[in-house]
Amino acid sequence: MLDPVKLRVLRSVVETGSIRASADALGYTPSAVSQHLSALRRETGLELVERSGRGILVTAHARLLGAESGPALDALGALERTVRDLRSGRTGTLRLGYATSIAATWVPELARDVRRAYPDLGLELALRDCSCEDLAEAGMDIVVGEGVGPIDSVDWEIHEVLEEGYVALVSADHPLAERPTVRLKDLAEESWVTDDPIDSFWFDRIGAACRAAGFSPCVDVNPSDFPTVLGFVATGDHVSVQPSVIAQNLRADIVAIPLAPPAPRRRLRVQVRRTVARNPAAQYIVQRIHAVAAKRSAEIPGLMHLVGDSA
Repeated sequence: MLDPVKLRVLRSVVETGSIRASADALGYTPSAVSQHLSALRRETGLELVERSGRGILVTAHARLLGAESGPALDALGALERTVRDLRSGRTGTLRLGYATSIAATWVPELARDVRRAYPDLGLELALRDCSCEDLAEAGMDIVVGEGVGPIDSVDWEIHEVLEEGYVALVSADHPLAERPTVRLKDLAEESWVTDDPIDSFWFDRIGAACRAAGFSPCVDVNPSDFPTVLGFVATGDHVSVQPSVIAQNLRADIVAIPLAPPAPRRRLRVQVRRTVARNPAAQYIVQRIHAVAAKRSAEIPGLMHLVGDSA
């Protein structure tokens, strides 16, 4: 039987593309990660990584094995959570999935408040760079993110929370930095950086608005994480277009400028499984998310708190 620990290490390496980054994420040493990969290679007889300069390349076998192991590892994780709940005497566990755009600015405060109000609750947090629909499929009880598909109100209670615009991120010494707003076409000659996959729904929304303004954005850099986006923007050689809510607590050398109309907008919502919708902790989470949305709407231009909009 394959070792779940080694499979989790493999999944981390597949996601990060780096032994060192996986070691940091897992709390291991790079040597320990390499040893787990070597042991898994011997167990499976498959080449999982290849050396490439000073780094590695993840093989197609490793990507397939990482993807196929996902459901089994998720099921094992659920079983481990049940054991922990029974052992600790907790009254239950809620799984909260949330989108990248609120990861640093909303979720830490929300998790603190929930754990203080319900200390016996097992609150599991899952960051996923995907839509509400994808998070729902991942087995979450409560989902905070962008709804891009049709609302399934049979299994879910839906709370529309926030509508927002987009901002252009530029370096503090960029020629556009002093403007109160910018138009998309002002960015037509710039080199872009984005952490959204170029073929994703999220970037296509921005791309469609750019095409309507008469140009296609020149994406020069496409990292997988937002901090790297900020690093490229800070050089002054790149700009980025991001949802307004993510442009909080930015680096001092970066400026967020609202996009002038016509510009794309999006909605964030909370989805609660009807099986847990009457749970006091779940209701408290929805209330706290609305409270944070109201606060952010008062602080950030272009944000609109959607009060009482639910299904």
